[in-house]
Amino acid sequence: MDGRDAVTFGNTSRSTSSSSGTSGIAAGKRDAFNLLGFFNKISPLRQFVRVSQMRSQETLHLFPSTTSPITYAHYSTQPGPVNSATLNAAAKTIKLQRRGRLIRFFGVSSLLVGGLSYLGYLFTPDWRQLTDSKHYYSDWKIRSYFSLPWNAISRTAGSLANKEIPEGLRATLFGAFARAYDCRMEEALNPDFKGYTTFAEFFNRSLRPETRPISASPLVSPADGIVLHFGRVEDGRVEYVKGHDYDIQQFVGDVKLNNAEELDLYQVVIYLAPGNYHSFHSPARWVAEEARHYPGLLLSVRPSLLNRVPHLFCLNERVVLNGEWKHGFFSMSAVAATNVGDIAIDAKPELQTNVRVRRRYAKYEPVAEQIHHPFLPGEKVGEFRLGSTIVLVFQAPPTLRFAIQAGDSLRYGQSLITGGC
Repeated sequence: MDGRDAVTFGNTSRSTSSSSGTSGIAAGKRDAFNLLGFFNKISPLRQFVRVSQMRSQETLHLFPSTTSPITYAHYSTQPGPVNSATLNAAAKTIKLQRRGRLIRFFGVSSLLVGGLSYLGYLFTPDWRQLTDSKHYYSDWKIRSYFSLPWNAISRTAGSLANKEIPEGLRATLFGAFARAYDCRMEEALNPDFKGYTTFAEFFNRSLRPETRPISASPLVSPADGIVLHFGRVEDGRVEYVKGHDYDIQQFVGDVKLNNAEELDLYQVVIYLAPGNYHSFHSPARWVAEEARHYPGLLLSVRPSLLNRVPHLFCLNERVVLNGEWKHGFFSMSAVAATNVGDIAIDAKPELQTNVRVRRRYAKYEPVAEQIHHPFLPGEKVGEFRLGSTIVLVFQAPPTLRFAIQAGDSLRYGQSLITGGC
């Protein structure tokens, strides 16, 4: 042994004995090892590379590595065959590396496909939008809003609203809500925040009777709120905000109209803000003959959203009371909204809203029940949680004159008409 030649693979080397007579052979081996190492690095499959024929009774096994180059010295520090346990461990490492690459590949691919599909859903109009742009349209912001789990959020909010608040926190929490939404606590039967144990109790606080005198008018406001729209129903379509309407039978069900030619069909839409009094009352002397519960979505009914979502009232969960008054058909509907899934009707205490149902029932299967319940003006009909919308649809003479304008702030019991009824 006159000298030692270096066998290099990657950035590592192993010294091996060589005589001057075999220096050419050693150089050839180095070139072969360097070529194989380069092939191992650039191979897309990172295939197993086995190099043998080192020395007598020695076998060199090379495996790809993602962390550092692998050499003969890595596996065998002593002359002789490579240890089988080391080879098994290396093979297992390779399998794990390949499995990890597959998992990353399919994970990234799934995210890309899902993201592109969602973008297509947001920005691609459906056939309804193309055939009826007035009643079916959307943009990506509205579609994004629709894709959120508002029903589940509302059920969670309803559950939290019924949790008891520690007495020491009531004044702080209820007071902050009252200031944020301009709640008139001086009108409440109990103005003390500590007297309400839950948010649900606070939302549905009773008012002092003298704060809401009931007008002698034949038609009064059913709730505290803001007038969104009012007027005649044209061609069986109810306009809930300027420029947007929906089919009356899709909203309230079968309409049994008095066919007298001297009667027209009218509607009034009143929005209850979160800070308003949350109970709703009878707007007239009438008899409810049918109660219909429409399970559905719980989208917000803010005026800003109503202007952008066609037939939103027909999508949301609602309770419809249909009946008659002195001029014929009369209907009163309570429309639920985000965080307002709980609708209570005094005439139907067993009614449960904001419950989890299968989607096909939420859209297509209203539950109707025949009732016979007479109401007087100002009599309590039911209550919301937090705030929502009341829709009145009724027949009246064509001489009917309204005493309200869109955007007016109302109190329940206030007259809606000036005459002609």
